[in-house]
This record gives sequence, structure tokens and C-alpha cells, in this order.
Amino acid sequence: MKWFLFFLCMFSFSIQSEELSIPRFVSLKSNLINLRTGPGERFPIEWVYKRQGLPVEITDEFEHWRKIRDFEGTTGWVHKKMLSEKRTVITFPHHKTILFKTEKTTAQPRAYLDGLIILTVIKCENSSIFCKVRLQDLTGYVKKDEVFGLYPNEEVKE
Repeated sequence: MKWFLFFLCMFSFSIQSEELSIPRFVSLKSNLINLRTGPGERFPIEWVYKRQGLPVEITDEFEHWRKIRDFEGTTGWVHKKMLSEKRTVITFPHHKTILFKTEKTTAQPRAYLDGLIILTVIKCENSSIFCKVRLQDLTGYVKKDEVFGLYPNEEVKE
């Protein structure tokens, strides 16, 4: 009986340790992902995402389904296997975002990013207003408040 209770406790501990916080940011795993009106295949498809790597915020969970919100505020449900823990951010439309060489607003710009551009997050420190990001072979720093996919005091490591 003691062994049974021990394994039961260990099992419940392993389940609890796998739970992740809500809300949290993730990214889309593929180029074709159905956004549904509810958590299940019986619910109608409301939208189809065609942008792998797009950052989305998980706002709720139900079994294997995740309710997400994108940078435009669109919400719906996707299967968890369609999401990646790889952290990305996206620049806002109609706003030029500067990719700096260093973590200073006075630093030389490495590039001016215009439109909806997805960047891979390399590193963010909670005490900094910047994050180190990558766009193909180009790395630099963007201000956290000029992209969607990060919380202000969040720490992220690739």
C-alpha cells in the first residue's frame, strides 16, 4: 500500500510539474493551421493561419486544445500539436521597428524593419527593455514594446 501511495504521489507530481502558466506566448508550428470556434474538431474552422513561426498567446486550455490570441486580437482554438515552444516576435504593421546593433537606443541601427516581420528570440532579460533577436543571418536588439510576443518583464533564452 505504501508503494502504491508513493507512485500515486510521484505521478501527480509529474503531472503538476508539466503544467505551464497561462497566459504564455508560443509560435505556430506550420504554414497551415486551422483556428476553430471551440476546442475540438467538431467546431467550425473560423480562420486558417498560413504563417509558420507567428507568435500567439495561449489564453486558455481544454484537454489537447489551446485558445490563442494573435497580434490583431483574433482568438480561437487550435490543437496543441500545432504549437511550438520556440519563441518568436512580430513587428507591427505600419510601424518601422529599429534593429539595433547593441542594447542602447543610441546604438547604430542594423536595420529598419517595416511591416509584419517575424523574428526569432535569442535572449530577453526581465530587467532590460531590449531583446536579442535573429532575422535569418542578421542579429540585433529590438525594444520589447515595439513587437508582439513578449511580456514586459519576461525573461527568455533560446
